[in-house]
Amino acid sequence: MDIGNENGDTSFTNNLVGVAGVGSAVFFQQLRPFSYHDWRSIKRFLSSECPLIRAYGAIRFDATANISPEWKAFASFYFMVPQVEFDELEGSSMLAITIAWDNALSWTWDEAIHSLETTMQQIASVVVKLKKEASGESILSKTHVPNKTHWDLAVKKALQEINTSSSELVKVVLARSSRILTATNIDPIAWLASLQVEGEDAYQFCLQPPNGPAFVGNTPERLFHRKWLSISSEALAATRARGESRALDLQIEHDLLSSPKDHLEFTVVRENIQNKLESVCDRVVVEPKKTVRKLPRIQHLYAQLTGNLRREDDEFEILSSLHPTPAVCGLPKEAARLFISETEMFDRGMYAGPVGWFGGGESEFAVGIRSALVEMDSGALIYAGAGIVEGSNPSSEWDELELKTSQCTKLLQLEVPRQSKVENLEIIY
Repeated sequence: MDIGNENGDTSFTNNLVGVAGVGSAVFFQQLRPFSYHDWRSIKRFLSSECPLIRAYGAIRFDATANISPEWKAFASFYFMVPQVEFDELEGSSMLAITIAWDNALSWTWDEAIHSLETTMQQIASVVVKLKKEASGESILSKTHVPNKTHWDLAVKKALQEINTSSSELVKVVLARSSRILTATNIDPIAWLASLQVEGEDAYQFCLQPPNGPAFVGNTPERLFHRKWLSISSEALAATRARGESRALDLQIEHDLLSSPKDHLEFTVVRENIQNKLESVCDRVVVEPKKTVRKLPRIQHLYAQLTGNLRREDDEFEILSSLHPTPAVCGLPKEAARLFISETEMFDRGMYAGPVGWFGGGESEFAVGIRSALVEMDSGALIYAGAGIVEGSNPSSEWDELELKTSQCTKLLQLEVPRQSKVENLEIIY
């Protein structure tokens, strides 16, 4: 792709704001954990000379756990380069097609063209309108796994483990899966459009494999962003609601900054990310070291970390070492992961896993929190988690789960988006 200005400069300067893609020019999917070999296979199809050719996708939170039926379409990881995509840039927009073939993989040019023609016919026959239709209360039922009683027991079990002198566990993040049934099918693309209104200063995403459910989210947490050798990450932990007035909001902010329990939870995350970056970077800068990041409904403790990789190949190393962060798993990582696998009674799937894209000279991944799996039969699974450290209270942590899922449930209560007729839609923002 050659993008030039009136002076003949072909450097790519317009930042990409959002992408909508349909079909797969090439996709990558396996049941085994994402590996260096898989990363290299994806990078073969990418080039710094074509910066908008990107592989979008997600990786499971725990690739060693059994895959439950609702997550089967995603396997252990799922990445794809869209066949047809609409790119929204800061100063313009672009409609593009991508054709990928590899005779060594028995995917020929003729097969790639035929697949593209099928996708183009699908697009030409259907117009998708993201119209919202108010219909009052639309959630018919809501069931939590675990319920409040079992949640309290799980948190107390975690605290007992943390407070045991022989235990190395410092923090563990426990999650909840909430199944909601709605009066009509939920259109994941219309839900995504609603989340954009809610999602100031956050990543909105929707990824849907062919004939599978849609993984939709509005996450404020960046895992990392790499451009050439420059890399940045974020520490985000501890949660409070926003105040109804400016004075109350400032009081809540002060309480968050001065809370010993929240400081511990946040510091564990920040120092862990810093150590991981320092293992592959010459120098890491943490600035700000601790501040409050405010979102429409929630505020968190926040720090930004930047550094310079020694080699571009360290991108895979930083992805595999940063994930899962203590913000979504705990510390030490393996002890927390084992506690989660023994305690939680549902499959997290892509929830709390990396979601984002690989490019030729640039890549970016967020953490797939504040997310839901929209199923094809009138309902969704909404996920949320809370960090358990010394001083945590089961009821307070349950209230935090309710706060984090409110952005999804309140949108559904206000409207039932009309279902699109486009099938096999794959899209990510």
